[in-house]
Amino acid sequence: MGPKLSSKSSLCIYVLVFLSLLFQPLKARAKDIGNNTDFIHWVSLGDSLNRIARQYLPLTDAITIGELVREIRQLNGIHDSLIHPRQPLLIPLSQSTPVKATTIPKQPDFEARGIYINRFSMACQKMTRLLDRLIVSGGNTVILDGKDMSGRLSYPSRVALANEIGADASPVINDPAKLFHYLHQKGLHVSVRLVLFYDPLLAAKKPEVALQAIGTENQQTEIGKLEWVDPHQEVVQEYNLDIAKELAEMGVDEIQFDYIRFPTEKIFQNANCSLDEQGIPRYEIIADFLARARKALAPYKVLLSVDVFGIVAWGRLEDIRITGQKIEELAKHCDVICPMIYPSHFYSPFQGIPDPGSQPFLLISETCKRFSSFLKDTKVTLRPWIQAFPYGAENFDEEYILEELRALDQSNSCGWMLWSAGNAYDVAWKALDQWNKRSLEGITASSKFFRYY
Repeated sequence: MGPKLSSKSSLCIYVLVFLSLLFQPLKARAKDIGNNTDFIHWVSLGDSLNRIARQYLPLTDAITIGELVREIRQLNGIHDSLIHPRQPLLIPLSQSTPVKATTIPKQPDFEARGIYINRFSMACQKMTRLLDRLIVSGGNTVILDGKDMSGRLSYPSRVALANEIGADASPVINDPAKLFHYLHQKGLHVSVRLVLFYDPLLAAKKPEVALQAIGTENQQTEIGKLEWVDPHQEVVQEYNLDIAKELAEMGVDEIQFDYIRFPTEKIFQNANCSLDEQGIPRYEIIADFLARARKALAPYKVLLSVDVFGIVAWGRLEDIRITGQKIEELAKHCDVICPMIYPSHFYSPFQGIPDPGSQPFLLISETCKRFSSFLKDTKVTLRPWIQAFPYGAENFDEEYILEELRALDQSNSCGWMLWSAGNAYDVAWKALDQWNKRSLEGITASSKFFRYY
């Protein structure tokens, strides 16, 4: 046994260890980290809790920076954001390398039961509460914002144009692959929504691709605020395809295209698309883009779904001419058609119904029936969006959502998705609790729902 060290010698050793840790690079210190290790980070000049959390986030169980900051504060007994150079901080690391998600391939007729979660809910603990409640309610799918109606991405991107226009300047999720892995561990199917041709950010930064009204030289706006881009422009198509491929590489299970159409507002109904003068129908432009997307995403084994207006199920030529959404053409190039069947969004009167918003069973039953007739000879799955918000429905309550579910249950659709732009699903949870009790099995809508036929 060697000689016993004096207190002075021990102190010297501790100082040397301290200095070695202080000046050692992160990668060198982190390479041998085991599972669930409280790792010591020595605060440097200019560090903040947010900066430190961003640095270590890929190696922890936290999903957002805010969540990790809260864990660091709790672990270190910090009650505010004040830290100082050379202060040791315990960091709750759980792995030595960043987590990577892998796509879980599904068949097109996978029965998805899900909710939409916007980019703001993704950034806070609200998402965890929503996911836990969804699972308890029998749900198995989450639809997340990848690019929303502002044109902004929810995550840091490697797409050059996204960087150029600042689309990823304010990410709410710094490690999307880790989030997707977390969702997979919870048994959830992960779909990411991309708003395509309704992109005010791209239109403002690249006015040459903005949709213009005939006879004007200025970029046109919708209701004076929201702007569209030309769906046929190569730059626009490539930009959205690059984003879709990037997300597929990160391990999502489904890419869902929203606003895959031309605008319906009057100032745009004769908008000057780059191919209008050649007489090429708008539905061909939309279908050709979708065909390109199908080919580009094929190697990733993700499902490809598209959101469409519920009213296009009536196949009216004017609707097809304006929007470019022709179901027969879209069905050639996707796995899932997702009609937005929100009863309150059908104009009044509609097909002899004076107040469509008060007739959820009727509207959804008839719309699904019409979509099914378009899709009967295809392998495309019909998976509707249904209304989970009170706008335009004076009688909105859990019974309203139950009527929607009953209508879907008696249709040829497969699964459902609940839409609430603000992610307020309390009424939906009550409806699903009742639905899952199975006391409603065999109950059909009363005759009042058919009185307008």
